[in-house]
Amino acid sequence: MTDRRWRRSFSGFSILIGIPVNLALQPNCLKHGLPNVLERLDRIVRPIAVPNLTMFIIVGQVLMFLASLNDNTLPGRAMLVWDLVLAGEVWRLLTFFFVPFTSDPIFLIFAYLIFYMMGNALEAYWGVVRYNVFLWLGAVLTIAAAGIVREQAFSAGFLQGTVFLAFATINPDFELRLFFVLPVKVKWLAMIQVAGYLLAMFGGNWAVTLMVLASVGNYLVFFGPWLLGRVRNTARKAKWERQQLDIASTPRHRCTTCGVDSNVDPKMEFRYCSQCDGEHAYCMTHLRDHQHVSGQ
Repeated sequence: MTDRRWRRSFSGFSILIGIPVNLALQPNCLKHGLPNVLERLDRIVRPIAVPNLTMFIIVGQVLMFLASLNDNTLPGRAMLVWDLVLAGEVWRLLTFFFVPFTSDPIFLIFAYLIFYMMGNALEAYWGVVRYNVFLWLGAVLTIAAAGIVREQAFSAGFLQGTVFLAFATINPDFELRLFFVLPVKVKWLAMIQVAGYLLAMFGGNWAVTLMVLASVGNYLVFFGPWLLGRVRNTARKAKWERQQLDIASTPRHRCTTCGVDSNVDPKMEFRYCSQCDGEHAYCMTHLRDHQHVSGQ
């Protein structure tokens, strides 16, 4: 994927939501995923891959939102509840994907603009099939998680958030302008989103915890090995830096008699005694006034 094709994914929306097109792609993160798993999933999804899937999801949610203005029970009848699916309401296996994650129309407009922009960018970068794999894998994991607590209602709100996480991982330095003024890199917003997911996991009920875990499952399949490699590299770098600090803090010379070293007194001159066994340094005060060290 060239930078030019990536940039075309943002045309028309950068002005609307105040986003400067300033990209610094990091495609290498995708080379450290689970290639065998993803290639197999590609073969499975390819026959049913939906081009422009992001717009398909947005249109479905907008229609659901408009319909719910006349019937506010509609979103509840579209949520995924396995007990009701087993009772014959099999449409819930698909319609839960089209339940809007909020009833605030203003927030939905901006959220859909960002979702469309980033979703289309990922589809242009990965290709139609791989982007479909990303979202449908999350949907399948959510359906499976809903089967654990069959009486609880599940939606795809957390799953859509992983599109933002994926985009932020690939291009962490991309800037959004909050309130059309304040530039903020998406990596910081992604960290806030992860913190929100953690709060939802530990502060919500068991169903919410499962929804979060299932929704980020697709992200971990795509980026987990790469993130683990980053953690290992960071740990190795930190260990090396500690070793360098230890080396730097170790004095080059230390007087065998009084213990003064080159760190305590950098101006002190040290000499090594040729009559002592081994390497024994002495300050100028004790160079000629010390007991020779013998190996015997």
